[in-house]
Amino acid sequence: MQYEHGMSRRDAIRTASLAGAACLGGAHAVRGARPAPSGAEPSDDVESSRALPDDPEAATHELFERYERRFAEARLHLPDRNPAQAADRDAIARAAQQCLGIRDAWIPSITAEAAGTIDFDGGRIERLRATSWPGTAASALLYVPADVGPDRLPLVVLCCGHGRGGKLSSTYQRMARHLTRRGAMVLCPDNIGQGEREPMGHRACVAPFACGLSVQGLIVMETLGWIAWARREARVAPQRIAAIGQSGGGTLTVFLAALCPELAALSSSGYPSTFDFVARKEKTHCHCNLLPGIVGRLEMWHLLGSFAPRPLFIFQGSADPLFPEDLFYHTARKVRHVYRLLGAEQVFSSRVFSGGHSWEAPRYQAMGEFLAGPLGLDAPAAEEDFDEPLLADAGRCWEPWPADAVDTDALAQRLSDRPVRRRLSLADVFPPRESPPALANVTPRGPTPQIFAQYEVFLGSPPRQP
Repeated sequence: MQYEHGMSRRDAIRTASLAGAACLGGAHAVRGARPAPSGAEPSDDVESSRALPDDPEAATHELFERYERRFAEARLHLPDRNPAQAADRDAIARAAQQCLGIRDAWIPSITAEAAGTIDFDGGRIERLRATSWPGTAASALLYVPADVGPDRLPLVVLCCGHGRGGKLSSTYQRMARHLTRRGAMVLCPDNIGQGEREPMGHRACVAPFACGLSVQGLIVMETLGWIAWARREARVAPQRIAAIGQSGGGTLTVFLAALCPELAALSSSGYPSTFDFVARKEKTHCHCNLLPGIVGRLEMWHLLGSFAPRPLFIFQGSADPLFPEDLFYHTARKVRHVYRLLGAEQVFSSRVFSGGHSWEAPRYQAMGEFLAGPLGLDAPAAEEDFDEPLLADAGRCWEPWPADAVDTDALAQRLSDRPVRRRLSLADVFPPRESPPALANVTPRGPTPQIFAQYEVFLGSPPRQP
């Protein structure tokens, strides 16, 4: 079919969609819905020019409706990118860096030393005290298989999510021990502000956003620093490094898929869905979930598809309360098609396990089987011993936490060279584009000003310096 004036198929579909919306909702329903550049602020419509109701609750509900329209318009402006094409992969990586505030020059060169070792059945654990950026204390556990020879070993970077205790969460410890017994070293760092690094601040940090960065961007940059550290480690085979992550670690590995070409294999679980779905949740997010300007600019399948043709495994639980199974299948279909286009469908796998959100025994086993091929793991899988004692406070790397360690807000200001006053709320930096005299809290999952500020972050509104 030919389209007039060089109109693409995507533009024709978009125009038809807008015309249909006009028929259903009147001209005001689509006014301002003209095509806009990627990442641009959606245009005003007639509703947003009308005065909000005087009643705070009615005004709040009206603003929720207007945000729904802004998200819908942003989705219409999503660029038509194909991760199977090298130019599009590069564009996807650049967009991810821009959204998160990542700069190659800011990726830290990590130094680490062992603060002690702990033996377990099948290996030992080295407690690593580290420094990432100057003055920034870091911590990690390095699992090493028992009875290793002189050959360099494969290594798995286990990316933590929000499990209690960070790297000491029982779920991460069991996965790390399972993979170690299969013959891989496992590096499990605490993310910024999590685990024993909690004093740095994480969940409610605002300064990174005011500085043009993001909490997730800091985490991604530091993880890239850890991967570079592992590649320099004498015991590690640098061409056999993988990254895996669940939940918040699944977020991290989604971005590593597009931003870390050195990885040999990757798994993301408990997160693959759509950024649009995450952004529109009517709840208070942990601030590591806030991804500036990503709605209408990137989707998860773009990033995951950028990992092709290297081996990739994505999965979730059938009863995961955080991410719908249908969205997982939707994303998996798109990623699989990218692999098919590159003739690499055989190294992509997706699966829905019976169960909830967290890793469980069948998922440990499946992860080991997936990594065995690309990493060359030849040790047989051991039966899980859920009575095995795990590390508690003995697994801490710093005791006490350094009093002079840089916190997350100060780190963001140092990197960006932008001073920010303390005790900012997210709503101070990202106020609603339209704000009545008062807002009502109409959802039990978080205060309305916080939720609206999160929407502004995802939609790409520029931070305000209050």
